[in-house]
Amino acid sequence: MDGTLIDSAADIGAAANRMRASFGLKPLPRGSVVRMVGNGARVLVARATADAPGLDQDEAFRRYRHEYDTHLVMETRLYPGVLEGLEALKAAGFRLAVFTNKPHGSTLHILKELGADSFFSAVVGADSGFPLKPAPDALFHILKETGAEAPVSWMVGDNWTDIDSGHAAGFRTIHCSYGYGAPDAIPPDAVCTDFDAVKGLILDAKLNANKEK
Repeated sequence: MDGTLIDSAADIGAAANRMRASFGLKPLPRGSVVRMVGNGARVLVARATADAPGLDQDEAFRRYRHEYDTHLVMETRLYPGVLEGLEALKAAGFRLAVFTNKPHGSTLHILKELGADSFFSAVVGADSGFPLKPAPDALFHILKETGAEAPVSWMVGDNWTDIDSGHAAGFRTIHCSYGYGAPDAIPPDAVCTDFDAVKGLILDAKLNANKEK
């Protein structure tokens, strides 16, 4: 989701700084906040308040969630090529799903506001009852929901948590280098610099697989 389909850095950074301001803390540079994204909101809040030891983390998380949930789509936008790419993939017969460490309700709201909700057969957020990435549990659930098979499925994301969860579920993986994060010890199967490349790679892989049958 974040750093893959949507560029949400401005809204996440602003919410984190409004939360900090409510405790009398100075704002952080947007780039610093972006580097904190990827392991869920609680981890982001802990990182964003690391300079305030002893701060009530539950209260900081509550304030961050309020600030972010009430300003979800102020500056957040789809990355270039995402809408067209989703249309092409769905038209080619792919069943699309979102697995994100962002809360389920927030995810649905953003997708709807940006006109992308109709493309997805399944959406799994942080509060959907599954462990957060990099755990693969939600991907197994998505396979059941969509009737897809892991060896011909793709996990597309910008962070090591995406690559690791996809690898653990037996998916092929694509790292979106235009996003916020980076792979870790487990390398992705491919790296794409924009969503047009993601679309092209997946469509080409399907075409080649059909030729081999």
